[in-house]
Amino acid sequence: MDRKKIILLLLLSFFFCPRPGFAEDLAIGVEDGWIWQVAVLPPPGGWETESGISALGAVRYAEWKVKDSPDGVAGRDIRFLKEPPLSEENAEERVTRWRENGVAAVLSLGGADDVSLLRPLLGRSGPVFLSAYGEGSGITEGGVPLPMMFALDLYRDFRIVAFAEYAKRSLDRRNGVAILGDRFDPSLERFARNLGDMLSSSGLSVTHFWLAGAGPDSFRMIEDEAISDGVSVLVSWAGSMVVRDIWRAVRRKEGAFRIWYGGEPGRILLSFNGVLVADQEVPLERDRSFVTLGREIWRRTRAVVRDASAAGRAYAACGWIFEGFRRAGSPEPELLAKAMESAADFALGSFPLTVNPATHRPFAREVAILEVKDRAFRPIDFFTVTGPGYLP
Repeated sequence: MDRKKIILLLLLSFFFCPRPGFAEDLAIGVEDGWIWQVAVLPPPGGWETESGISALGAVRYAEWKVKDSPDGVAGRDIRFLKEPPLSEENAEERVTRWRENGVAAVLSLGGADDVSLLRPLLGRSGPVFLSAYGEGSGITEGGVPLPMMFALDLYRDFRIVAFAEYAKRSLDRRNGVAILGDRFDPSLERFARNLGDMLSSSGLSVTHFWLAGAGPDSFRMIEDEAISDGVSVLVSWAGSMVVRDIWRAVRRKEGAFRIWYGGEPGRILLSFNGVLVADQEVPLERDRSFVTLGREIWRRTRAVVRDASAAGRAYAACGWIFEGFRRAGSPEPELLAKAMESAADFALGSFPLTVNPATHRPFAREVAILEVKDRAFRPIDFFTVTGPGYLP
């Protein structure tokens, strides 16, 4: 038989002879216990966005590293199951299917919607849930984290600690600080009081002002009193629209104070030069180790990383799950959750992480202080902050 016929027979046998597929291999591996499974939910825009492609590339790279290592994770391979977006209509059915299929954990690369949909369904009974974000998502109940819920970001009240630290770095003790809160919003009232306590303990003079509900139409009395008290900074825990109104009212007044805003750095603030915000995303965008990670992802998976932060978050979240599996030695959600709450020895880019069992979030993260200038957020300081030393 000539060489061409031999090659043709080999090709035909490859394409048409029955052989185990990926699904069969996965089922056998799960049944035999040498594969542990993690479901992965996409970013808000889906898998085909730059964030989705970048994050999934990082997940596949992490998966490959485990498979290529001699010991795997606790002697097992980890398979990440690419899932469609979650919805209110299918959330309950999806959780049931994950449990039936032995899925140990769910990794969300999305935002707060995944948390709010899954928290009541698996917060106490699993699978373990980890958000690669989570700044604005509550994972606690009665001040205690739900046993199966974890998040990579510090909770949004990290800005209390960030502003207290930046005040120590930038303000003279002779400077007064005004804090604007809302008595009708328990979270905003707590943020204002806790920041006031921290600033007072640093020797700064603090004056509290309170909005009633949605706030008055005019802030003239608050502005005038703050200026007459000689405060150099007003920290607002009210919304960005309140910041807008105060900024417009005081920007041309003699002795006007600077404004620090306690919310996220949204685009609406870009018109208000001089406003300061604290952020935990910008340090990731400037982390050069993500460039190296992107190259490795391309080399191993051929995924083009255009959203380095999304890839870095996904890779760090995988590292957290791997560390949990190693410590637990089991895919059982109860054991995995207990192990994940004390995990260490993994990193978010160049920043090493250790988990705080009291919050189910990292003990600390690097944050940036940003100032609005010429319609852009400009970093003016970077430092590490720990999560609040109290339960929210």
